[in-house]
Amino acid sequence: MRVVRSEYFPAGLVLGGVLLFWTVGLLGGLSWLSGGQSPLTVLAWMIFIYAAVVLSPVAIALAVLDISRRYRGTHDAGIAAPLLKNLADLRRAVTARLQRED
Repeated sequence: MRVVRSEYFPAGLVLGGVLLFWTVGLLGGLSWLSGGQSPLTVLAWMIFIYAAVVLSPVAIALAVLDISRRYRGTHDAGIAAPLLKNLADLRRAVTARLQRED
């Protein structure tokens, strides 16, 4: 259940789905289109497959962008917190020193 609640899960699911789609396509999963189906069924599936092929690079780009943004945000927050604390300490020290000089 922890995996489903992960912030990376939706983008990872998209990447996995696109990878599965291309793997099945490369292994001959589309050969069933040459069977004895009606022309309208074949046309509908060809349009669906064409749309999936065209939109899959967009889905990959958005998923990778989302994962990198979330990864950067998580790790930048871990770095920024000590820096902000040090900055606040420095500000207090300078303010105290300026008050002593007055």
